[in-house]
Amino acid sequence: MSSLDTTIRVPDETPAIARSVQGGTFALFVLAAMHFVVDAVASQVTPLWPTLKEHYQVPTFWMLFVWTIASSFSQLGFALIGDRAASRWLVWLGPAVSCVCLGCIGVFDQFIVLGILLAIAGMGIAAFHPEGATLSGNCWPNARSRAVSVFAMGGFLGQSAGPPCSGWIVDHFGLRALTGGIAIGLALMIVMRLAYRPATPVAHAHRAAKVGIWTTLRQRQSLMFLLLSAGTVRVIAAAGVPVTLAYWLKSLEFSDTKIGGVQSAFLAGIGLGGLLCAIVVRPRTERLALWFVPLLSVPCLLAMPSLQGLALSAAALATGLLLGIAQPVFISYGQQLLPETQRVASSITMGLSWGTGGAISAALIDFCDRRQSFDIAFVAFAVAVVVSSVLCVFLPKAQAH
Repeated sequence: MSSLDTTIRVPDETPAIARSVQGGTFALFVLAAMHFVVDAVASQVTPLWPTLKEHYQVPTFWMLFVWTIASSFSQLGFALIGDRAASRWLVWLGPAVSCVCLGCIGVFDQFIVLGILLAIAGMGIAAFHPEGATLSGNCWPNARSRAVSVFAMGGFLGQSAGPPCSGWIVDHFGLRALTGGIAIGLALMIVMRLAYRPATPVAHAHRAAKVGIWTTLRQRQSLMFLLLSAGTVRVIAAAGVPVTLAYWLKSLEFSDTKIGGVQSAFLAGIGLGGLLCAIVVRPRTERLALWFVPLLSVPCLLAMPSLQGLALSAAALATGLLLGIAQPVFISYGQQLLPETQRVASSITMGLSWGTGGAISAALIDFCDRRQSFDIAFVAFAVAVVVSSVLCVFLPKAQAH
């Protein structure tokens, strides 16, 4: 009689884990590609603010205020929706609506219509970011900062592609020609939607609904305020530099194409900074990346008003690179500090920070535009970076990955 085999066989989970990792990686790169498309669409207005001012005969501050409020502050509302219920449809529908609205900004002449188009487009862009950032972080939960870096890199590279393209189109064919980008943008978004497969189940990504989102938010008020303050003053420079370049270079009679090229260098630098962050920044060096690396951009900011040509583009690239290294870490760090409400954390570090900082920079740029002197703006940007780094020092240590 043969002996019984009493060995307990445990199913080999390695293939399942490998498939999960591979699926998460593929989903992450699809989200990063989608971020590229979304921010390329959003950034097409970046070199055109002076042109839109002339076309619609509206004040600079009014346009920037509407765009900033819609594209940034509304992120908190979409984040609250996302943390309470599945809302992945916002990742696709919002940018599609934005693509249509921004493609139509040169079709009309009434400034009220411009305000409506900017508001709807801004909210469409806002709908994408909290959900997209959270889904990206969940693709690599044990390397969240690196995942968010890849996601952020896609967005900033998209921002670097949008301005020179829209500037060239408007220089050669006028504002109305922007409508041609609607079909291209929608087609790319449809392709991304068909390719995307979620890396995590919906239940895993919506823990806040179980523990009570309002209770969590009340308990973390001081932390959220510190995150918002640190992010806001950092964004004054990150959001303000491209717009300031548009008005400053326009006053020097640069074409929209050339303006878009310099803006593209700055935004490409931020995207490359995100890539560098994904490669070199590790959990033990995150805090150093948060406060020290951005300080290295201060000399570049102070020198920028005195530069021209390739030197100006190089300074813009270096400034964007140094600010870009810290931005994905800041978003990821917020998610780690507020794990129960990751979408709210993303909306604070991306949306509310960009909205508040963008509104401050808009007021500053409007002031400089009225005086036709932009040197003070670059000094203010340098001071804001220093203040942000100081505030980041006071952030508590995040939980271990």
